[in-house]
Amino acid sequence: MSPVDAEARGAVQDAPRLPGPDDEGREGLMAGVVDEIGSMMVEAKRTIAAAASRFDPDVPPTAFYVLRYVMKHQPCTAGDIVKAMAIDKSAVSRQVAVLREAGFVEVVPDAADGRVMMLGSTERAEVRMLEVRHENRAVFRSHVEGWTDDELAEFAGWLHRFNTPAGQR
Repeated sequence: MSPVDAEARGAVQDAPRLPGPDDEGREGLMAGVVDEIGSMMVEAKRTIAAAASRFDPDVPPTAFYVLRYVMKHQPCTAGDIVKAMAIDKSAVSRQVAVLREAGFVEVVPDAADGRVMMLGSTERAEVRMLEVRHENRAVFRSHVEGWTDDELAEFAGWLHRFNTPAGQR
């Protein structure tokens, strides 16, 4: 084979392939993964809505999501929430207002730049969230009842791997 033929053959081998008959198995598997993730998202949304209701019936699920973010990343700004959660700035402002009125979030000026407002959770929110987390664990335990510790650890590992983009692993 001439060097030109070898180079052309290498270029063909490196070119992206279109799905073909041999790929139907993998495409079917991927369709199954997508379906199961969709089901998991619906179940997660239902679980979060129930947790928000248990947390405080007057706190909508979106505000509950915002509060969970604040509690995990405090102190943080509304802009941090907008970026991290891909929620419209006005929606974040409305949810923060709901949480402030309910006494779950406090707003304080940033020590370094007093123009920047920092969000933090209140003690009331911390106590209530701890109670709800215990209740949530019971809900999740029902999903994995009968699993061994090894199966649970393997599942957690797969979820972590899935949630971490390939370039960040």
